Parts: sequence; structure tokens; C-alpha cells
Amino acid sequence: MTVILAFLFVIGILVFIHELGHFILAKWSGVKVEKFSLGFGKRILGFRRGETEYLISLLPLGGYVKMYGEGGEGGFIIDNVEPSSQAEKVGFKSGDKLISVEGIDLNNLSRWKQLESTLSKNPEQEYTLVIERDEKKLKLKVKPEGLNGIRAFSEKDYPRSFSNQSILNRFRIVFAGPFMNLALPFLLLPIVFMLGINVPGYLEKPPVIGFVEPDSSASRAGLRTGDKILEVNGESLKTWRDANIAFQSNPDSLLKVKVERDGETKTLEFKASIAPEGLVAIGIGEPLKAIVGNILDGSPAERAGLRKGDKILAINGVKVLDWYDMKSIIKEKANQEVTLLIERDNNQLEIKITPEPLEVKGQGAIGITPYRDEIQKKYGFFESIVEGIKEAAKLVAEVTVLLLSFLYKLITGKISLGAAGKSIAGPILIAKISGAAAEGGLATLLQFTAFISINLGLINLFPIPMLDGGHILYLAIESIRKRPLSQRTLEICQRVGFTFLIFIMFLAVYNDLSKLKGSIIESISKVLEAFR
Repeated sequence: MTVILAFLFVIGILVFIHELGHFILAKWSGVKVEKFSLGFGKRILGFRRGETEYLISLLPLGGYVKMYGEGGEGGFIIDNVEPSSQAEKVGFKSGDKLISVEGIDLNNLSRWKQLESTLSKNPEQEYTLVIERDEKKLKLKVKPEGLNGIRAFSEKDYPRSFSNQSILNRFRIVFAGPFMNLALPFLLLPIVFMLGINVPGYLEKPPVIGFVEPDSSASRAGLRTGDKILEVNGESLKTWRDANIAFQSNPDSLLKVKVERDGETKTLEFKASIAPEGLVAIGIGEPLKAIVGNILDGSPAERAGLRKGDKILAINGVKVLDWYDMKSIIKEKANQEVTLLIERDNNQLEIKITPEPLEVKGQGAIGITPYRDEIQKKYGFFESIVEGIKEAAKLVAEVTVLLLSFLYKLITGKISLGAAGKSIAGPILIAKISGAAAEGGLATLLQFTAFISINLGLINLFPIPMLDGGHILYLAIESIRKRPLSQRTLEICQRVGFTFLIFIMFLAVYNDLSKLKGSIIESISKVLEAFR
């Protein structure tokens, strides 16, 4: 339940703030906004205020703002019906759309006055008019005089139509959605710092390697425990945070890593591979003591009575050097009872425990995570605003550089399509991480929301049909050609874009399901930690 609520919270905020950007700029530009919906599909609940219907719809994976004139509606729109006029008495209302008139081809009429003139030739004849109101079609029997009191426009002439706005106005309306997503962290991160958030202490420390996984890329390249990482591909590093970002931004790439070892510098080369979780895996880690952090519910550790803070000294009488040493012993002991010598409150005691095999690899696990020293970042009201804005600017810059760097490497062939495909995450993974973030408290959830918001804003600016970036591309082409693309061309582009996005969504869901087989939360957390 926590996962579902956290997911709806994150998605709800991201969709609302994005669509609010479109909505505000559309209203500010005088465009007629017909609908503001959170979600797609069937309406769950909603209300109408003025000319706009506000909805919450069934599928929560997005939303939309429907503006008049986006899709070539055609016909005529009745902008205003004068009170007590003959048109009002007949049954017309402001906002009605005239779809058809019996015996008249509306496609041959480009002005409302042309329609009035055509009908007035037979003043006593009663015409059947079909109008659309609230997505329902209604028929009205009307004589020509029944149109008195109506101010109406064809779509081509309607001044409040989106398509009749200047290129600059349309650009503002389209760009406002991604802009709001990029601006959201500047609101959320000050709140995060007011609430206070715990950051793993190692992230602020120099990147000294505490573990090299046997037979990993790093091990084969010659990296050793105790090496201090100075550079990755020529980029200087000062902290583990810098190192995490550098490695995660180079999937499936050749890395040149400069390290300091025994007072000398060495440059080693190896390829960063993509792990099943879609993350960069090189086989190194920060120094970690064998101290218990969190304990999973229902795990062997919980049943055996292990507690947070317990230090594991030995297993079956064999001294444990660090977390990685302990983990390597445990994974070889699936379904075998072992004796842990632990230190708790300055006392030593023995605990018997039977590791359970993991579903995927069959390796033993007891259901614990490592303990990490944490630094709490919590400030007063004004200091939170200053620090939050600085952190938001830094986060936006880092994510932007990472994403653009990733695209550049993909285009130039430095990253394969296969590796890029594995990096795509979808709604299932976002839901799972949202739940994990929610368990860390409101501040952690808001921080995660800010991180996803930046990614959503940037991705929406990609020049792909169906995305805001695609619409911006159309406007750029229109500004060069001095005329818009044809409706036929737009329809073809939209179909191609829709097909592409559906493919990406299926790929994302497939990746999500694959990642859920492993310990994805622990892996993903390393990426999120890098941006704290």
C-alpha cells in the first residue's frame, strides 16, 4: 500500500506541475482551455468551472490540457450567446461547437457571416443543426432568426484558438510544461532541508577503494583495495559523489581511471559494463565495516535476533575483515547454519543463523544492509531556502550534463543501443523506488520527486512527436517555412511518435520486471545517493 500511495504522490505532483505550466500560459495567452486532466482515459471525477472542465481520469501515468485548435476541430465555435437573445431561447450556449447544418456543407464556408447569409436566403425554413456540448452531440431545430445573438468563429478565425496564436505564444505554452518540471526542485529542495535529510557520509569523502570484486572489470584492469581514484576519463574527482556520477554516466564505455597508489599515480583502462539492473557495474565499492544497518522484515537476520548496529566479528570462528568479506562468506552458506560472533553494546555474543538462497543466483543471504555513517543536512528557514536553491541549481546542471553526455555518446557510438536500452526505467521501477523513498521519510520522497521531475522535464524536450519537444520542433520548422506543416504531415508524425513511445514503454516495463528479480533498491540507491 505504501508503494502505491508513494507512486501516486510522485506521479501526481509531476503530472500536475507539468500540466499546470501549459494551463497557466494558455490562460495567460487567452487560449480557450477546454479540459485540464490528471490521468488519461475514463473520467473518475471532475467538475466544470467557467469554460474549463477539471478531471481526474483512470490511468495515472500522465495528464493533458486540451486547448481549442490543437487538432483541427473544424466547424464553428460559438464564443458567446447574448442573454435573453433568440439564440439563447432556442437553446444555444457559449462554448457550443456547430458540427453540421442540414443541407449545407460547412467545409465550403470559412466565415460565420457566410453561414448566416446562406441560411437567411430561406428565412422561414427550419434547419437541423448538430452541436457538440460536453462531448455530447445535440440536435436543435432552428430558423435563421434563431441565430440572432450569437458571436461565433470558424476555427481559422477564432482568436482564442491555440493554432491562431503567434509562434512565440505557442512556444511559451508548450515550453511551460517542461519548464515547470525543471523549476519544481527549487520549491521542493528548500522543504527537504527544512525537514532535514540524512546523507551517507562516505559521499563527502575522497574516493578510496575499499573493495574490488574478484573477476570484475576493475579487478582485471588491476585496481586494488586502497587505491584513491583521482580522475575518470580526464575528469578530476574529489569525493565518492563525483566518482558515482562519473561511472554512471559512462555505461558500456572504455574508462581511463587514474589512481594514486603508494605515493605514485597509475592510469588503468577497462570497460564499464551494464549490470542486469541497467546500472554501470565496475566491481568496486567504498570501505564498509561489517556492521548491520537495516534488517528486512521476515528475514533470517530478524528471526535470529540481529539488531541494527551489531558488528559481525567472525563467522564459524573465521575472522571477518569487512562487509565484503562477510558477504562473500555468507553467500556460500545457503541453507547451512552458521555461527556469527557479534559485538553489541561492548559485549560479544554468538548468534546462530541459516542464510536463505536468493531466488536468482541461489546465493546465501540473511537479509541485512550495511550500516553507513550519515550526515544530517537540516537548516533554519532562510538558510534552507538558500541552500535548497543552490542544491536545486546544482542538481539541474548535473542531470542535464549527464543526460546530454549520454545522448552524445549514444549518437557517436560510444554507448551501444543495447546498453542504452537496459538503462531505460518505467513506471513499475518508479513505483518501487517511490515506496522505498517513502519509507525513508517525507524529505527523501520529496528529494526523489525533484530528481525524477528534472529527468521528466528534460526528456519532454526531446524532439520526438507526441512530446513537447516535438511540438517545439514543429514550431521551429513553421518559423523557417513561414507556414505550418500540413495536417496530414502532422498526423503521420504523431503516429510515428506514438509508436515509438509505446515501444519505449514496453521496453521500460520489460526492464522493470527484469530488475525486480534482483536487489534493485540497493543498486538504484547508489545512483540516487550520488545526487544528494
